[in-house]
Amino acid sequence: MKLRAIVVDDEELARVRLSALLKELDQVEVVGEAKNAGEALALLPKLDPDLLYLDVRMPGMSGVELARHLGTLDDPPAVIFTTAYDEHAMAAFEAEAVGYLLKPVRREKLAAATERARQLTRPQLGPSPPPTPARTWPCASATGCAC
Repeated sequence: MKLRAIVVDDEELARVRLSALLKELDQVEVVGEAKNAGEALALLPKLDPDLLYLDVRMPGMSGVELARHLGTLDDPPAVIFTTAYDEHAMAAFEAEAVGYLLKPVRREKLAAATERARQLTRPQLGPSPPPTPARTWPCASATGCAC
């Protein structure tokens, strides 16, 4: 199953290029595009994406601010930043981003970051696996050991 994604970037050419790369990878269905954080927020309830590809610097709310806002949601989409600026990486990961890709985005790095997002969002995409039974240690009952 493909991840449902929204591409958010204030530059149309960047959105078009990234959407084309994602189509080539065949891991993601781009269900929407937005030119700023406000548009992205409006699309979230309508499109219910698994993943957002966010530019860092946009007019109004930045991509990092949007990611922090998403982190307050009950079931937030994963975030991969795509930006020309490496100095925002720490803030991006503090906002719990799955990836941080520098423009121009390279196909192999995009594929790797998208796969990380898939692994993290897999519980959102299907039924949860049965819970793992608690581990018991043979020595605990006989000796009081807490290993």
